[in-house]
Parts: sequence; C-alpha cells; structure tokens
Amino acid sequence: MAKQERLYSTAEGAYATRLTLSSFRAKVSKLGIKGKRQGQKMFYTHKQLEDIYGGIPAEGKKAPKKVKSKKLTQSKATTKRK
Repeated sequence: MAKQERLYSTAEGAYATRLTLSSFRAKVSKLGIKGKRQGQKMFYTHKQLEDIYGGIPAEGKKAPKKVKSKKLTQSKATTKRK
C-alpha cells in the first residue's frame, strides 16, 4: 500500500517557504499552482511548496516575466567651470 503524501495548509506552506501569508498567496497565484481544496481551505504537497520556493511555474504555464527597473540618472546641480 502506497504511503499518502502529506498536505500542508496555506499557513504551514507560507512558513515553510519563508514568506508571509499574503506574499505566499500572491506567489502561488502568479505561478499558477493549484492546491487541493477541502472546503474553504487550500492544501499543498511538499513538491508544490518546493516549486513555490524556487519560483517554478505550474505545468503548462510560462514563467512570469521579470521587470527591468529604470536606472535613474542624477542631474548636475552646478555647471562646469571653464
């Protein structure tokens, strides 16, 4: 008989991935990972938590785009002397 895989709640998953609960939910949504639902609660497997921690998207979903930040250049306050 195969051993059942342990399921982790969202609070346990957030703690395991070193995130706050709100950022854990945002990351799960962004990566497209679907957990198992029991009533209102969501549960995730150990493999899914590893994917969330590593930023690996769900099967069939593209990786989220990385946003490049603009480099700010400081304007000179004084003009050059001649």
